[in-house]
Amino acid sequence: MLDVSNLQCHVEDKLLLNALSFSAKPGEFVAILGANGVGKSTLFDCLLGQRDIACGEIRIGKQSLKELAPRELAKRVALVPQQQDTAFAFSGLDMVLMGVTPYLSAFASPNSAHHAHARTQMAELGISHLAKRQYNQLSGGERQLLLLARAMVQSQQLLLLDEPTNHLDYRNRYRMLNLVKQACLKKQTCVVAILHDPNLAQLFADKVLMMDHGSPLAFGNTSDVMTPYNLSRLYGLTTASAAIAHQEVFMPQHLLCSEAPNLLLLTGESGSGKTTLLEKLITENVDGDLDLNGIICPGEMRDGRRFSSDIINVRTLARTQFGQRRDQFDPTTNTRFQFSKAGLELGLDALTPQSASHMGVWLVDEIGPMEFKNGGFAKAIAALLSEPKRKQIWVVRPSLIEKAIEYWQLGNPSVVEASDPNAYALLQEFCRS
Repeated sequence: MLDVSNLQCHVEDKLLLNALSFSAKPGEFVAILGANGVGKSTLFDCLLGQRDIACGEIRIGKQSLKELAPRELAKRVALVPQQQDTAFAFSGLDMVLMGVTPYLSAFASPNSAHHAHARTQMAELGISHLAKRQYNQLSGGERQLLLLARAMVQSQQLLLLDEPTNHLDYRNRYRMLNLVKQACLKKQTCVVAILHDPNLAQLFADKVLMMDHGSPLAFGNTSDVMTPYNLSRLYGLTTASAAIAHQEVFMPQHLLCSEAPNLLLLTGESGSGKTTLLEKLITENVDGDLDLNGIICPGEMRDGRRFSSDIINVRTLARTQFGQRRDQFDPTTNTRFQFSKAGLELGLDALTPQSASHMGVWLVDEIGPMEFKNGGFAKAIAALLSEPKRKQIWVVRPSLIEKAIEYWQLGNPSVVEASDPNAYALLQEFCRS
């Protein structure tokens, strides 16, 4: 029904969507998850033909979206928006009847068959009693159900739902999605829904697309994609899961899991030898006895301050230039450093386990202000923490230790001062314990 292939979209030099591919068959419910501002609504604009794409293709059925005239596209694809206000006193039935617009010629009005179809759809959704009510005087849940009825009058081939549960109470949230799921099962309607609650995606979706900065983080069957690791990396919030009545439920790890992360914080001021200790740990691991992973960032010091740094993938020893001090404060990084795109990509790759069961020892040099804004390597770090048994050594400045413990809910981690004569022995003991 829907096939999106290598989609790219940008405004001037800003890339909004990049290499985005996913598909949905008739009768499938696809949930889209992602943080605010990652391109989910932009994707819907593209699917509705409201935004030009730079490259890639969207196919609806057997036809390219580019081949479909607006009226024909509207017969195949219908949108349920987050909310819709109107300046006119439309009745509930009036709103639902607007779904027949693509089927009317110019200046024509809905006929008796259209009215009957609209009333049938309202009856199926259990909202016949709203037919004569004024739309603007209804609750958010009642309005959403009318907008769903309108969309299903317009098209039962492909429904796009833009955060449909945002303004709904507990009951109507589940009622809305259950009605949509029934349309998938009974009418083979294809549904693509932007959701903010991972547990709703887990309950109702057949497939899940995770989006991060306009690109796909993961796409596939719900059971394969919905993991604590993927959710942690998607949102930058360390996530755990538990089985309740044979259903996996996701929650922030610190609320669900009493096990503290297996973590050591290596601290000290600039030039105190923190990175040097980690380099020694790597150098002396010539036999590979320790499964060392992660990143270290050796740098050049000038006048007692770090001037520049490289970044090294501990596992592969790949290396590139990373940070460069600037005179001006950079509000994006929350520092006076500018970080290279190549360095960030190398670091993200280095902080990605080879599999969900990959434990090892992970070095993170270092946790800085950028991570506390959910930037830099924050999401990769949250994903590493999703497995509490995974050993980690973080380099953290003394002034940021309490903030790091609070931000990631770390409990009471071990802290080692780089200036401690026994610091290296303590690192070795932690790695081998």
